[in-house]
Amino acid sequence: MTRFIAKICPSLKLAADNIPKLGSFFRETLESIPAEANPESAKIRFTFCTLRLDAENKTECERIILEAWRKIFPDPKDDPKVICVPYLEDDTGTLMTDVFSAYYGADEYIDLVAELNTSVPLLEKTGALGALRMQNYLWAVDSGNGFTTLLSSFGDFLRRMKVYGEKSDKKTKYIEYTVAKESEGEKAGMDDIIDKFLGDTLDDVNIVGMDLSWFLDGDKNDELRSFIRRLYRFQDDVIFVFRVPFLEKKALDRIRDVLDDVMLLRVVQIPPLHDAVLAEVFWDNLRALGYAPDPELIDAFFLKVLKEKQDGRFYGFKTVEKIVGEMALKKAASDADRSARGMENDPESFTSGDLPEDFAKIKKSKNGYDELGELIGMEKIAQRVREIVSQVKIALKNEKLDKPCIHMRFLGAPGTGKTTVARIIGQIFREEGILRKGAFLEYSARSLCAEYVGQTAVRTASICRDAYGSVLFIDEAYALYENDYQFNDYGKEALTTLISEMENHRDDMLVIMAGYTEDMETLMRGNAGLRSRMPYAITFPNYTREQLFEIFMMMVRKHFDFTKALEDEAKTYFENLSDKYISSKEFANARFVRNLYERTWSKAALRSSLAGLNSIELTREDFIAASGEKEFSEKINTKAKVGF
Repeated sequence: MTRFIAKICPSLKLAADNIPKLGSFFRETLESIPAEANPESAKIRFTFCTLRLDAENKTECERIILEAWRKIFPDPKDDPKVICVPYLEDDTGTLMTDVFSAYYGADEYIDLVAELNTSVPLLEKTGALGALRMQNYLWAVDSGNGFTTLLSSFGDFLRRMKVYGEKSDKKTKYIEYTVAKESEGEKAGMDDIIDKFLGDTLDDVNIVGMDLSWFLDGDKNDELRSFIRRLYRFQDDVIFVFRVPFLEKKALDRIRDVLDDVMLLRVVQIPPLHDAVLAEVFWDNLRALGYAPDPELIDAFFLKVLKEKQDGRFYGFKTVEKIVGEMALKKAASDADRSARGMENDPESFTSGDLPEDFAKIKKSKNGYDELGELIGMEKIAQRVREIVSQVKIALKNEKLDKPCIHMRFLGAPGTGKTTVARIIGQIFREEGILRKGAFLEYSARSLCAEYVGQTAVRTASICRDAYGSVLFIDEAYALYENDYQFNDYGKEALTTLISEMENHRDDMLVIMAGYTEDMETLMRGNAGLRSRMPYAITFPNYTREQLFEIFMMMVRKHFDFTKALEDEAKTYFENLSDKYISSKEFANARFVRNLYERTWSKAALRSSLAGLNSIELTREDFIAASGEKEFSEKINTKAKVGF
């Protein structure tokens, strides 16, 4: 019998669906393994389990694990990936345990290490380790997804496996560069890198990481090929690991082919972090700080992650660490305040009650239709939403009909309520059983486009994956049309990916594209397949003067005391806005009203503070001071021109 160490890796979708069980299905799997295999748990997490057991060979090891797994998940499509290597009670065994137990969502990296763990001793026995030192690597991994950590791990692994022969013990360092044409800031020029290699000894360096993203921008194949040729002379001194962002296959193949012309190369892909992996890291970070987290925190964490992703920039593990740090600091401040007031608290436990307001999930007491009904000027839109819901529900229940396509176009000027209605529709669709989650994700069209060709499709697909079961709202969607903006190639790439996702998840994701009527019509004409995939169009008219006044007073009444004179002044102001102004593209409707409201109470807050008052009452003078400022004084400027 041979002792094996094994890693069980279910699909990340299955792991995400079972996060509330907190890995209990792994414990059940271990309990189902026959006692004669001497199973021993090394580490249990949400997304993987590491264990040791006895088996005749690798095939038998995999069979034992899968048989135990299928007692919990009998469907073969739910089978996990199982990685097994012989376990030795020495430094190698400790090394493999560390590698198997430490990294999330990096299965191809684990595969690589497992393969080398078996092949290195054979190469050493035949004296062929030099062939392994000739092999370099291209890793496709996004920024913040663990490249530096894995690079350090891989270098340490190679050193401990004696890949460099007698020199191995000295090779304890790794170097990492972000390559550019010339050195500037954190970027290293190609000439400077070569000069450094020529001038400095590499005796203590085991691995060199190089970010090659600069070569992806434009046609820089010849420059890249020339640079790699210059690196070739250092082949036996160090192993190179080149990094590019996670790209679609065609773009990755292009840069791989250039590198492969010169060097022996192996590609390792580490996909964007899945929700299950993010939850894993979040949980481990909280526990590392000494907290006993409650499972209900996971939902609040995902809401915070969605907010962090809204601008199209998300830094993976670093962002998770930032979120955990913010939570810990807010909890410590809250606990300290409670203690000072003589109240009890548990500094080690962490529940949703300890979360700051911007983390907590908003619990709505009203249903979606009530929310929609309270919006000013939305009577016709509310009726249209009810019609759409009825039609979709009938289509879902009728097996003779195709799965309904639920995507929509929102047409109208800024500030006419498109975003608010889209958010409420998500709630309504969840309440009506049309969407599983009903969450709301808002992105500008530009946020779908990445920095390099080949990266945009990955980003767009990742954004869509976050939106499965929810609403994906894309504002100014017409910017994706290839004839309109400088980033046309990326916009076309994003639109192509988006249309594919809309078709493949036509009844499990609601994509709402919003923009001016004319611009959205141009977008529809620019892509023949888009209009048919967005069967529902809702038009949002500009608000009338009376509705603008009602919206302003609704905000005032909700938060402040106010004088009758303020209400009269505001009514007069809105009544005197010109037709030309409120019908222009520059006028932002309810957004304009909100800005005026916020400026008004800002004036009142300053006045009250200077007067030493503890409360705020909005007055006519506050409104006059706010509305007289340049961005709100259209009617005043108009009158001045006429009088003059």
